[in-house]
Amino acid sequence: MMIWAGVHAKEYISDYIVNPIVIDADLSEWNRASVILLKDTTAKGDNQMKIRSLWDEQNLYLAYEVKNDDLQANQTVLDHRELWLDDMIEFLIDPLNEKDSCWDENDLIYHINLLGQKKDDRGSADCGTNPEWNGEAKYAVSLLGTLNDSTDTDNGYIIEISISWAEIGLKPVEGLKLGADFACGDKDGIRNSFFDWVGARPFRSPYAFGDLILRRDENIIRDEKQ
Repeated sequence: MMIWAGVHAKEYISDYIVNPIVIDADLSEWNRASVILLKDTTAKGDNQMKIRSLWDEQNLYLAYEVKNDDLQANQTVLDHRELWLDDMIEFLIDPLNEKDSCWDENDLIYHINLLGQKKDDRGSADCGTNPEWNGEAKYAVSLLGTLNDSTDTDNGYIIEISISWAEIGLKPVEGLKLGADFACGDKDGIRNSFFDWVGARPFRSPYAFGDLILRRDENIIRDEKQ
């Protein structure tokens, strides 16, 4: 099932799976996941991104499949302040789904670039950021093209992620609603463009987040066990 942003805005159903996802940037295990399809409609960009999510008792899983014809990334240092200017993806989670303007201590964000480096933080009690926090999400990156070579035409990349429920700070149950946003950054030469699921500006705006809803469909589970 394809979900177009703006048609079924701000809601995504993440299905339960029996077998854990292997984090290897291979999407062959994702056939049960529905898809959010986003297009960069800014004047600067033309990328397209598909987002998927699944879950089990241990982890929330995310997969980004991005079309990008010129793969660019430079940063190899953890939390480099310019990592967000590389080709990269972001995900933002408000576990309590408070729909407010405060980036507080339960909220978290990851940026992951094409070199497999991350920039992450949690919010703070004064609604700022805590960049000293380092998350433990596992992820893998697969490039469908050549990095930092603008003489050819690339196809894009895949980034696959698992983040533990312990890090999120919740016990997963049927019907749980997380606040979430998914974003992409595109670096082409001297220009950059950014787009996201819900149109939040800035991205750290929990009041604008969509609902990521956990579903445990017994028919799907039974089919997976067979």
